[in-house]
Order: sequence, then structure tokens, then C-alpha cells
Amino acid sequence: MMRGGKSYAPSQNRMPSVSVIIPTHRRPHLLRRAVESARAAGESVEVVVVDDASADETARVCRKLAGIKYVRLERNQGVAGARNVGILASSADYVAFLDDDDLRLPGSLDLQREALAADQRAGFACGAMLMSDQSYRPTGEVFAPSHPGGDAFWELLELEFPVMPLSTLIRRECFLRVGLLGRHLSGIDDWDIFVRIAEHYPVLVTGRPVGLYRRPTPSSGQGSSAQAAQLRRVARHQLQLLRLPRAQAAPAGRRRAARGRALNRLADTLLWNAAWQVPRKE
Repeated sequence: MMRGGKSYAPSQNRMPSVSVIIPTHRRPHLLRRAVESARAAGESVEVVVVDDASADETARVCRKLAGIKYVRLERNQGVAGARNVGILASSADYVAFLDDDDLRLPGSLDLQREALAADQRAGFACGAMLMSDQSYRPTGEVFAPSHPGGDAFWELLELEFPVMPLSTLIRRECFLRVGLLGRHLSGIDDWDIFVRIAEHYPVLVTGRPVGLYRRPTPSSGQGSSAQAAQLRRVARHQLQLLRLPRAQAAPAGRRRAARGRALNRLADTLLWNAAWQVPRKE
């Protein structure tokens, strides 16, 4: 099912400080830019590219990318499955996820690693993102964390604190405590893991932008463009997250309030997206 490729250590005498996991499937033209952005984001970065059973030029492109760890999956595992394989193939104490069509900003991994090293309690650090169009031209929008940091369990559970994988750096020990990503949670595996981590660990928020996020379109092939189906999955899965020990220990009224706030947030998102797609008059 899995076959490994090149291995990489930033130097002969030093282990990497951060592992960046890049899952990819049939988009070889995007890989070089993503890999280069990961390298520029830190001084000692291990880049793990997980080829999720691509049947195109992906393997050939990866052979030409010096200094990466390349892992090929013989059967498609989906984004969460590929991320899990990347975690298991990586070696650093801190883990970042980078989609093949997004970019990390220079120095951003070092910034977040230093913040986590200074606060051993925190499970992950998150920062702001710059939004771009499909050609990587910044739109001028900045997606910034809406939480000051600290205990963010209920805000994440209620969808009041949206966190994107691109904007985060995660302490490896978190996966040992809460487990890996849920392969069956297509499109929401990241939300699920952040809630499960926040059940046990505080969150660090860094103000500076750390990544460039390519805004999805219906034809872009990005999973988040099929948002209505994704929001339905969120609504169903929140019921499972409300069974986590910390949620179950709270009063029933607190859980009902969390459910109501999440459903209201989902409804608002659907309405906003519908309004955004209405043609504007010139």
C-alpha cells in the first residue's frame, strides 16, 4: 500500500525542528512552489510529500525535488489518510500541514515553533492567513484568528473560532495523546483534530500572517468549494464531539447552547455564501 522514497535530514548532525506534511493527488504542477515555500518558512525543515496514489507525473516531479521525503501510497487514502501517513513518516517534534496549492510565508514556521517552545503547555499555535486568487495574487483580505489564545475548546466546538491547517503548527505529542486524523471525516478532519487537541491543551495565537491561502472556486478542485455538503457533515459530527469527556462533564444546558450556536453559525455561513454568489449589478 505504501512505498517510501527519498529521506531528508536538514544536516548530518541535527534533526529537523519542524516537519511539513504535503499531501498531493494529481496536481504535480503545484508541488514545487509549495515545497519551496515550506523550506523558506524555517531554518531546519523536513518536507514530507505524500503522493496519494496519483496516476500522472507526480512521482516524476517529486524525483526532481531535491531534499524531500517522498512517500507514495498505492491506494488513495484521502487527505486525512495521507496526512496520517505523513505524520508517521516524519521525525520532528512539531508538525505542520500544507496543502499542495497553498504557500507558507518566509520565517513563519520558526515564529510558531519559538512560540510553542516558550509555552510547553500549548498544543498548537495558529496565525493569520493572506487570501489569494487562483493565480496566487493576494486579494488584500486577511483571515486572522478570532480568539486571543488559551482555552479554546468550546469556541472550536461551537465554530466560533475557525482554524485552518495552513495557519497552524502542532506539537507532535498531541497526536500521541488524542490520536491521528479521522480518515472518514472528509473535509472536516482538521476541525475534528483541533477540537480534540483543544480538549487537553491550550492554544497559542500569533498575530502575524503565516500562509497564503488560495481561495477555492467551484472548478478549482479544492475540497472546500463543495461547502454545503461539508457543512452538513459538520452538523452531524458535532454530535459526536459533544460526547467527548470534557463536553459530557459540562451541564446539559452548556451542551445545548453549544449545539445551538454551531447550527446558527452554519446557517449564517450558508446564507452568506448564497448572497455572495448572487450576480452584482454593474
